[in-house]
Amino acid sequence: DSVSSCQLTINKCSDSVCQLRLDMDKMELSQPETTDNQCQGDQFIVSGGSPVPAICGINSGIHMYIDMGLNNNSPVVLTAVSSGASFARSFSVKVTQIECDSLSKAADGCLQYFTGVNGQMFSFNYNDATGLQLSNTDYTMCVRMERNFCGIQYTACPDATNTPAQSFSVTGGSPTLGSVVGTECSTDWLTIPCATNTNDPTTQSGTPVVCVDRLCGQVFNSATTPNTSPSVPVYSYSKPFNIYVHTDSLEGSSSPAESSNRGFCLNFVQQPCTASTG
Repeated sequence: DSVSSCQLTINKCSDSVCQLRLDMDKMELSQPETTDNQCQGDQFIVSGGSPVPAICGINSGIHMYIDMGLNNNSPVVLTAVSSGASFARSFSVKVTQIECDSLSKAADGCLQYFTGVNGQMFSFNYNDATGLQLSNTDYTMCVRMERNFCGIQYTACPDATNTPAQSFSVTGGSPTLGSVVGTECSTDWLTIPCATNTNDPTTQSGTPVVCVDRLCGQVFNSATTPNTSPSVPVYSYSKPFNIYVHTDSLEGSSSPAESSNRGFCLNFVQQPCTASTG
C-alpha cells in the first residue's frame, strides 16, 4: 500500500540512433480511478524524449516509438510508479534502439507505428473491451503505406464481452450514443482524415454526404447514426495513414456525464490503388 517506483535510464548506444521502440511484453498496473479515468495511482511514464501520455491499467502488447533527438546527452527515462491498494503488478518492456537511416524507423510524430497490409490497433487500457478509456491522452497512430496501396479500411474489432459491443466506445454514457462525427465530437475523438463509409475517397452514404475527420460516440461510422445501428467499415484515402487520438480530462465529471467508455480496437486492411484512388 506504499508508494514506490522503478526507473530505467536509457542512453544512446551510438550517435546514429534516433528512436527507441518500447514493446510492452507485459504491462499490468492498477486501473485508473473510475470517475474520470485518470491515472492517479499506478503509472508508466516516459520522459526525456517526445511527449508521451502517462498510462496505467492493462497494456500488454502495446508498443511506443520515442524520439531521442540529435543530442547525445539527452537520455530517455522509463518510470513505473505504484501506489494505492495491493495489486499483482507486473511489467516487462523490451527496449530497441533504432538508427536514423534504419528501415525500422517510424515516421516523425508517430507514437505507434504499424507495418504490413493488415493488422490491429487498440487504445491504451482497452484490454479486450474490459478496461476503461484513459483520460488526458494526445497521440498519433500511424500505418506505413505499403507499395501499390493507396487507401486503408478500418473496422471495429469483434467484442465478445459487452452487449451492445463496445469495441468503439469513445464518448457517451447512459443512454448510449450512436455514431457522432465532425464538430459534434468536442471532448474525446479519433481523427481519421477524410473518412468515408464507402470505398470512395470523398463521398459517403448518410449524413453528411462528404467525408469527415472526427469520429466519436459508441458506433463506428463516419456518418451520423442512432445507437441501434451497427458499426461499419470506414475508409480513408488521405496520406499518410494516420489516426490522431484525443481524450480530455473528464468522463463522469463531464456534462452530460460519460461512463464506462472502453476506448477502441480497430482492424485495418490497406486498399489497393485504382484509377479513382491512385
